[in-house]
Amino acid sequence: MAAKNARESHIVLPDRRMLAYAEYGPSDGHPVLYCHGFPSSRLEAQLWQPAADALGVRVIAPDRPGYGSSDPCPGRTLADFAADAVVLLDRLGIGQVGVLGVSGGGPYALALLALAPERVAGAALVCALGPPEALAAVHDRLAPFLRRAWRVAQHGPALIPFWAGVGAQALRLRSRVAFNAQFVAGADLMVLADPDIQGLLRRSQREGLRRGAVGAARDLVLYLRPWRFRLSSISTVITIWHGQADRLVPVDMAYELASRLTHGDLRVLAGEGHYSLPVRCQNEIMKSVLRDT
Repeated sequence: MAAKNARESHIVLPDRRMLAYAEYGPSDGHPVLYCHGFPSSRLEAQLWQPAADALGVRVIAPDRPGYGSSDPCPGRTLADFAADAVVLLDRLGIGQVGVLGVSGGGPYALALLALAPERVAGAALVCALGPPEALAAVHDRLAPFLRRAWRVAQHGPALIPFWAGVGAQALRLRSRVAFNAQFVAGADLMVLADPDIQGLLRRSQREGLRRGAVGAARDLVLYLRPWRFRLSSISTVITIWHGQADRLVPVDMAYELASRLTHGDLRVLAGEGHYSLPVRCQNEIMKSVLRDT
């Protein structure tokens, strides 16, 4: 899956960390900030290039700290990501941006919406994780890895960083995404049968874990610990997209998120899974990001 319009770059943040990012689609298109999944990297946004090209969207996809080419930020928080994103937008000369948060990128998209609402013009979440209280409500239906993480968080919270690091390191050493019927829906298997799509996702995960497990481990800690902002404070209309057949992040998570957002527009698609939804429905999803831009 060749990325004909991919542009790689980086900025140096005020604390001298490097923040790497990639851009896809036309450079003069509507800007959309892409929050990648877990564990992944900026390369994941290449999956959205067909929609970017078709709709005239400039997708800007940063690596979170500790992932890919972005320097780690020890002890980082969701609020720190929002601050980094604002610096990136300032350096690029962008006032307002659409925001697209996919899977484990959902919490980071929500942080930007809550903490820098003046910079967001429209937003969508795709198969996204919700806050710890939403995870608690659906924990028995989560993918096995997240379910085990939740149990650790409940019974030994001090062990979360260690456990998360071990788990993410094991994932890095395996250097593969679990694409089997136990974890994904039939629609996902059909989409992942395309070697270009599966290869892209594998490359993105390998790139995300290139520096080790530090980025992924910190993500797990932040997913499981209380967030320092309220979803009910978000005033932007957020379209929540979820596949009814998602086996990694159950559709109940989407209902939990919608119930906690003041302006959540829920779209549940029958038969779609965690990977098939962004591949098959990306034009419609991207249009929902752009509706207020």
